[in-house]
Amino acid sequence: MLHELVGEQPRVAVIGSGASGLAAAFQLERSGFSVDLIERADELGGRFGPAKLGDRPVMMGGKNIGRKYSSFRAFTSALGPNPYEEFGINSSRVKDGQVQTFDSSQTGKSLRNVFKAGSPRDLARLVGLAVRVRANDANRFLGSPLFTKLADRDDYAPLSAHFGPEVTRHLLRPMTVRMNGAEPDEVYLGTFGTNLALILDTFDQLRQGIQPVLDAMARRVTVRLGCHVEGLVVEDGRVVGLRIAENGSPAGETHYDGVVVAAPARAAADILRSELPELSGRLDEVAYFPTTVALVEYNRPVFGTEVRALAMDDGPCSNAGAYGREDRHIVRYTFSGREARAREPSADQIEEWIGLGEERLRRHVPASRGAVRVNSAVRHWSRGYCAYLPFHGQFLAAVRRESAALSGLALAGDYLWGVSIEACFRSGEQAAAKLADQAHRMVAR
Repeated sequence: MLHELVGEQPRVAVIGSGASGLAAAFQLERSGFSVDLIERADELGGRFGPAKLGDRPVMMGGKNIGRKYSSFRAFTSALGPNPYEEFGINSSRVKDGQVQTFDSSQTGKSLRNVFKAGSPRDLARLVGLAVRVRANDANRFLGSPLFTKLADRDDYAPLSAHFGPEVTRHLLRPMTVRMNGAEPDEVYLGTFGTNLALILDTFDQLRQGIQPVLDAMARRVTVRLGCHVEGLVVEDGRVVGLRIAENGSPAGETHYDGVVVAAPARAAADILRSELPELSGRLDEVAYFPTTVALVEYNRPVFGTEVRALAMDDGPCSNAGAYGREDRHIVRYTFSGREARAREPSADQIEEWIGLGEERLRRHVPASRGAVRVNSAVRHWSRGYCAYLPFHGQFLAAVRRESAALSGLALAGDYLWGVSIEACFRSGEQAAAKLADQAHRMVAR
């Protein structure tokens, strides 16, 4: 039963402290709930990946914040002075031996490079889809009416089947590998609006990283680290608690008036399995791919002002880019795609991958030649990227229907709105609103 004693706040749990969990916890705390933010790792932040490069705080995971990320920007602003610095979009690739650059500050030159990448028919279709994404905010996220309709018609074949090989290799692959860790034959047209939204925005990054935001959240809610949630506690069709194993101890039951599961689909499936087996089986089908990220600091700039990132078509390194517009001496190597799917890459394997990335940079980015490593940091995620499902709109409708079977439960995560930080954040806000509405209805009875 919901706490109704005067002066006593309803107590809720948010499982997961990535963007979705932070959003849910923040909104629930502001709505008057006592919030436990539960994280299995020993630090907050999820796939933001807070870390240190030498003495410098860095973000190993998602760090680029679009100018259209209104919900996330409002969140960081509410938690204190968290200034942004311009990052932009700057990505180069090698075509016919020449480095071609897309830069959001040089639209004309960048578009000429784009139009060299494929047939007029393919490019016309891409432009048509991009126009519709730009015109309707809903198309930036999963499950919009437009892309659900496209999925129902076209998701019998992967994205690569709908475009020619030139566009697939030079335009589609950099988008899908970067955003989903997936090759173009592993994703579908019905989720492609989320990829197009990426190239239709301009990006900044938090000047001081995510850690000050995490510290501010830890002062507002109760943080429980090192906690493995084994399942829900349910009475009379309502979630009333969790079974939690803390720091390796046997699991015990903790009472809550509501729960937000803000975790990747497969982690959520494990938590829900005993009470919602059909929904868990559905969540198990969502595609995830591993990624490894290495930040390497050099004794001098590796990139110049014109070329700040290089996308790569083959080998384990999918992209090497400057950490920031003024941090061209720090290179972020991303290892994703089919050739980087080692379950747990060894230190020797990662060293080999970095070496291959450095070799490619020396070949095509003259500024990198002769640079010497100073510091490095590495992070591996076994489920780093979500690549969704075909017919994803139908999947989302089934998730909403099946999760409604339990009162006091709300879901958030990268599989609901999309993998971008803003999409994850909005899914957390939506989950918090659902849980708060249920709580208010209970009090009103």
